[in-house]
Amino acid sequence: MLLAMHPNDPPVEKFRGAGQPVRSIADMRRLIETVPSKSNGITLDTGVITEMGGNAAAEIRYFGSLGRIHHVHFRNVKVDTPNDKYLETFIDEGQADLVAAMRAFHETGYSQLIIPDHTPEITGDTKGTYAGWAFSIGFMKALLKAVQ
Repeated sequence: MLLAMHPNDPPVEKFRGAGQPVRSIADMRRLIETVPSKSNGITLDTGVITEMGGNAAAEIRYFGSLGRIHHVHFRNVKVDTPNDKYLETFIDEGQADLVAAMRAFHETGYSQLIIPDHTPEITGDTKGTYAGWAFSIGFMKALLKAVQ
């Protein structure tokens, strides 16, 4: 059995009055080091890593080399202030280098689930964010082909 902890999103100290235990890359690393079982892993969220001020590809290489990425949210953001002020964007518009991120997944041999997350709505999409998800999935498929 594999467990995947998703870091706090937003990665702030308190949210709605409750302390947030996993709000930094250091917290994510401490979780992995505290419980050294291969079953103990993370949901690597490229958006949250970027919100924290981190480099998604570098963190994929770190956690991937340990075999501790069990689930992926693949998305992008523009960050004004790490951990505090950011904007969720379409997958091709943010600050995370998602080409480098997909390359890092390929290089580390990651073979689990990769899904979009927090996809912005497209005006006129009568199904909520379906068109945004379709765009993200197409973009992800193109990245997969480009890095193989």
